[in-house]
Amino acid sequence: MYALVMLGGTLPVPLYVFWAPQMGFGPFTTTLVFATYALGTVLALVVFASLSDRAGRRPLLASAVLAAAASTALFLVARNVETLLAARFMCGLATGVFTATATAALGELAGGRHARRASVVSTAANMGGLGLGAIVAGVFAQFGGNPTHLVFWVYLAALLPALVAVAVVPETVAVRHRPVLSVRRPALPGERAGREEFLRGAAAVFAAFAVSGLFSSLVPSFLREQLHVADVAAVGGVVGLLFIVALIAQLAAPARWLSRRWPAPAFLVEGMVVFEIGLWTRSLPLFIAGTLLAGTGIGLAFRRGVEAAQRLADPERRADLLATYFLAAYAGTIVPTLALGLLGQVINTDIATLFLAVGVVAVTLAAALGRRTGPITHSVGRTGRH
Repeated sequence: MYALVMLGGTLPVPLYVFWAPQMGFGPFTTTLVFATYALGTVLALVVFASLSDRAGRRPLLASAVLAAAASTALFLVARNVETLLAARFMCGLATGVFTATATAALGELAGGRHARRASVVSTAANMGGLGLGAIVAGVFAQFGGNPTHLVFWVYLAALLPALVAVAVVPETVAVRHRPVLSVRRPALPGERAGREEFLRGAAAVFAAFAVSGLFSSLVPSFLREQLHVADVAAVGGVVGLLFIVALIAQLAAPARWLSRRWPAPAFLVEGMVVFEIGLWTRSLPLFIAGTLLAGTGIGLAFRRGVEAAQRLADPERRADLLATYFLAAYAGTIVPTLALGLLGQVINTDIATLFLAVGVVAVTLAAALGRRTGPITHSVGRTGRH
């Protein structure tokens, strides 16, 4: 279910090239549509995601699947930018609720003895779903009959068994209470060492998701207009490659890479440098090489942060801390992506992406060079509201 819902988050990415001429919008509107998706995700994380700590995991999972279905229906009837924005916003709501709730549920289903396995599975479902979405949509658009409709009909049908799966998955919240809807301030671990470790991970994933936001919004147009890649399946494949490499990095990386702070920043920084060189020199091989390096950095940073959040979370408020972690991640997709779209309106696109690359490198290095308090060896920390 987790992978399927995340797959829906990137299904629209290769299709902007069809919607843009039909609806008459340019690169800035593309970034705005993507930012609306991220905004829906952030709203869900701030308001709804932690409700599963009180109401139970299954009601929130079912609500997220229904929101994904509503979003898909809107994509099928979209004829203007406003409907496209509404569809992406609903998709973001589904993603935000599902990421925190499903990650918490997987950790609880696995139990304390298999916490690392749960982190691997949840991050694999997240990144794997995002990667497959762009690839599947590109293939359907290139070889199917109706590029902006067929893939959504198939996806809508796939969500039906997901609702059945919600009905049979075990509920992991033993004592449930009446949910109280409110805007929750971000939660942090109560102990100082835990807060510092968590905040370093949050800063790293902010930078990592800024790169994924770039790939989910403007990279398709870069490939078509600047690198002259006309095949829609190839465009979707390159975008999906970032997430698939992130998935492989999570699954195959040596344990020492995850226990040390430098491998993830090193890959991410190197990836942005090579990516920028490829864009400026119009070299597709260098562009793809940068994608591979950056994807590895994203995967390592994401898994390391999820493992830390799972370990530091109060068991009774697990979704609350995970919601804060994902809030940092999706904030990284909103601010830089919108800034890139605005800069692209007034300056050269190459220079605008260079500014983004410099910002990503600066935040990544700041997170890596932050004060080190040593590894945290206890299994569970207390989570407080701050």
